[in-house]
Amino acid sequence: MQQEMSKEFEESERSFLDFLPKPNVNPIELSTDTLAYLGDAIFNLFIKIYTLKDWKVRELHKAASKYVSREGQSRFLKTLLPLLTEEELDIVRRGVNSKGARKHGNDRFYMESTGFEALIGYLYLVDQKRLAFLLKEGIRWVEV
Repeated sequence: MQQEMSKEFEESERSFLDFLPKPNVNPIELSTDTLAYLGDAIFNLFIKIYTLKDWKVRELHKAASKYVSREGQSRFLKTLLPLLTEEELDIVRRGVNSKGARKHGNDRFYMESTGFEALIGYLYLVDQKRLAFLLKEGIRWVEV
């Protein structure tokens, strides 16, 4: 499925972040859980654009769910780890150890997905070109 969507994705990815409003906030002042909240929304939209086809909604939801589930996000994060800077790894660590992630006990996938979402939210606010690069690289290599 990934290969058949690649061409459409390449075209839609160019404008993915361009049309979204950028809030006037300092990401350093936001809680890690707030960054994860934003990152969850951004990643969900990204995946819905990536998986968009002329399919039934149920099929679209099933395709997107493989990526946006906590397991899918954990896989996506692991794909990106070698590409991340120390600053980005610190955001991920903060997300993994955040209050919101710990509320779910020792669910490793949930903790890792919270770290991933925090990174996405942070990069959306500070460096959208870097975010677009990482999302494009990750989707290329992640297997669902």
